[in-house]
Amino acid sequence: MKKYQIPLVESLLIENAEQAVVFAGKVGYPVVLKLISSDVLHKVDKGLVKLNLQNEQQLGAAWKELRSFLPGRSEAPSSSFQVVIQKQAAGVELFMGMKRDKSFGPVVSFGLGGIFVEVLNDIVLGLCPLDKNQAREMIKKIKGYKILQGYRGQPKIDIEKLADILAGVSRLAMENESIKEIDFNPLFADGNNIIVADAKII
Repeated sequence: MKKYQIPLVESLLIENAEQAVVFAGKVGYPVVLKLISSDVLHKVDKGLVKLNLQNEQQLGAAWKELRSFLPGRSEAPSSSFQVVIQKQAAGVELFMGMKRDKSFGPVVSFGLGGIFVEVLNDIVLGLCPLDKNQAREMIKKIKGYKILQGYRGQPKIDIEKLADILAGVSRLAMENESIKEIDFNPLFADGNNIIVADAKII
């Protein structure tokens, strides 16, 4: 993601609560704890994303809750169960993704993110390779584009920066044929601050 200028929220895989406290001390509260497991796709639905942790006490309690998800794994990390801590992001939730189609090759998708991906299905598709101009036009096609323009006093989203990131997803797909699927959901966009909070690459 760094190579293709796709910004990821500051994150760290941790093995104990002490590492979480040190990280939070560096980046500042609030922070988020997430379970990372190949066995769990919808982490939020299972209560495995702990948001808006404001201090060391809340962080410690959230850590214990996540560790108790798999019995017998108290403090022992494993490849199938890890915890990541992140600086909490805020803004409009967006989605970017890619799937490699048998006929058309890599197809990039963009739309409103978070739970709105499944509820509103406000997503547009574009064939790779996708340059910045094509990415910009693609972004303008979503039904919720008014939200990005600063609806009802909300900060106007930097469409140029958003287009750069979407074009970066296209380059990532084009130059790495082993990647079958990309899922960046959500991205948080607040003015010119746009950052991926959750990334899955298959």
